[in-house]
Amino acid sequence: MKVRVFVPVVLFFCLFSQSVRGESDLGNLVNYALEHSRNIKKSAMQIEEAGFKQREIMAQGLPQIEGSASYSKMMLNIDIPESIYGMVPETYKPILDQVANIDKMFMGSVGVQVTQLIYSQSYLVGLQTAKKSKELYSILKLKNEEELIEEVAGGYYMTVSLMLQLETVKNSLRNLGKIHEIAELTYKNDLIKETDVNRLKVTITNLEVTKETIENAIKTQINYLKALSGMPEDSTITINARPFIEGFDSTPISVDFQIENIPSYMALMKQADIYKQQTRLSKATYYPTLAAFGQFKYSSYNTEYNLNKWNSMPTIGLSLSIPIFKSGATNAKIKQAVLKEQQLNEDISQTRDFLAVDFQNSSSEYKNAMNLLKVQKENKELAKKVYSQTILQYREGMASLADVLNINSEYLQANNSYNQQIIKCKTSEIKILKSTGNLKQLANTK
Repeated sequence: MKVRVFVPVVLFFCLFSQSVRGESDLGNLVNYALEHSRNIKKSAMQIEEAGFKQREIMAQGLPQIEGSASYSKMMLNIDIPESIYGMVPETYKPILDQVANIDKMFMGSVGVQVTQLIYSQSYLVGLQTAKKSKELYSILKLKNEEELIEEVAGGYYMTVSLMLQLETVKNSLRNLGKIHEIAELTYKNDLIKETDVNRLKVTITNLEVTKETIENAIKTQINYLKALSGMPEDSTITINARPFIEGFDSTPISVDFQIENIPSYMALMKQADIYKQQTRLSKATYYPTLAAFGQFKYSSYNTEYNLNKWNSMPTIGLSLSIPIFKSGATNAKIKQAVLKEQQLNEDISQTRDFLAVDFQNSSSEYKNAMNLLKVQKENKELAKKVYSQTILQYREGMASLADVLNINSEYLQANNSYNQQIIKCKTSEIKILKSTGNLKQLANTK
């Protein structure tokens, strides 16, 4: 495996992770993040939760069966007045004596009750609302995926940007190192001043500090990408920046603006559907509710502990609940739902305008970045030509060390500006893809 850039930080770019081998292009990184990101996993759980909520509501319209059983012992103290004995025939007095001797009563019952909802407007509307809620969570998952892709792609391009800066600094250090060797020999021959050599040393030292700063920034950015993508801390990422520049495709991308395909707008529209359902749900309380029920119960009573005779008492019937008057509570609830719906409609209109402006701005930024790339490329080639000529002149004694340092700085800036302009093209591409809801295209990016 080749690692052409950044020998000092090779440990950070040896492998992508334990499950992804070789160099990591943007597509690999995005796909890994979509699979392992904690936020995306959470979004998937929310969809599953909404599915169970839908099943819970659906179950309310299916048969409901409940069983019951009870056993009790009642302590009695029956006192029959003497006047009662005088009022009944002699043949019935033994019965009264038996009743008076009862000091406890044992009672038991067991039964099953079945209910079936026949009609409920609230149930029908609630079932539709639960379905739309699940659809909303699916859209929110898509929205979270696009946001994750945007962050991962932005972090990836930032890493590449830093790596390219480091490559430019290293190239400059390499060139200045050769110039420094020539300057040392020239100084020993008393052809240049010591201050010229010292000035060159200062420039080299400053570049060494810059190199270490960029290397640390790369390490930080790599750690950020790992955390963002849900990678273990001990995993590593491979990024080769040079092919990113050499293989850059300057062909402008072509995307259509269809606001219905943008997840943030889709989520608002689905939220509007749910608000409409909530208004209907509030109105549904005006409708009656009809249900059927059946009860199959057995009970037994005895003065002794042994309950050996059970009586069956089956019951079937209909239950009708008719709302009549609630002192205006239902109407107030409906008005609140309607106002929430109207507020959301205002948000939708505002979002529609913002999304249109965002697409226009991102398109303009992308076109401008691509146009500037042509200028930066020509400038880089010219700076390289002037740099080569100046170095040749310096070796022939026709240019001063100050000229070399100046042209080296200009060449460094021109080369870095071209590389960074490519990064700007890619970051502006992210914006235009986001503004059209096409960020998932980056999952196939090489």
